[in-house]
Amino acid sequence: MAEKVRFPQIPGTVWWGVRAILNKTPNATVNERFLSVQLGVQEVAAKQYISELQSAGILNEDNKATPLANKWRLDSSYNAAIGELMDAVYPEGLRHVAPYGEGDRQKAVNWFQQEGLGEGSARNRAATYFLLGTSNPNEAPPSRGSATRNSSEESSATDSRKRITKLVPKTKANQLPSTTELSRTSSRGKGMPDTIPLNVNVQIHISADASTEQIESIFSAMRRYLYDKPNS
Repeated sequence: MAEKVRFPQIPGTVWWGVRAILNKTPNATVNERFLSVQLGVQEVAAKQYISELQSAGILNEDNKATPLANKWRLDSSYNAAIGELMDAVYPEGLRHVAPYGEGDRQKAVNWFQQEGLGEGSARNRAATYFLLGTSNPNEAPPSRGSATRNSSEESSATDSRKRITKLVPKTKANQLPSTTELSRTSSRGKGMPDTIPLNVNVQIHISADASTEQIESIFSAMRRYLYDKPNS
């Protein structure tokens, strides 16, 4: 029985992050510990990403950059590398139905579904197909401080901190008012404070194979439930 063709599924942060790593350290051994530290992901996720990068022809069995990867990491040979990569990884039929530079993404999704994938997996593979076929490496988000943290993420984190600051009024040492302070407030006839400051820690566990759209949906739901004011 012929082995079923396996198509890669790689998040954009990993794709561009590994390119930045290889630009800086071409001879690096990109194992799960190394990738976990460099990209700030769990080792189990890093292991899966390495497998996907190997299937895309970027890493070899020793977790070293392939000759293709050494072309891909350089702007001067990037487009030639992309052509080789897409020819090697994706069949001609898909490249004709949905050309990776300008094709219809839904057609690519339909093609992957015809390969036996569910809708979610087909969308993830289609997203990777167009990601890997990006003709301009400068479309990658700029790095600042790490390969995966870009300016928009910095801005988003800053906005989140500002919203949390507004939601959590500060008191001394960021603690609840003392019994004496509450008693003093009551004795002045002003009653209890309108709000009691609370500190809330939220942990989110996201699957390593979650798509960009799924991650954005999760944080959109968080924003709606945590930040938006309830209808009066």
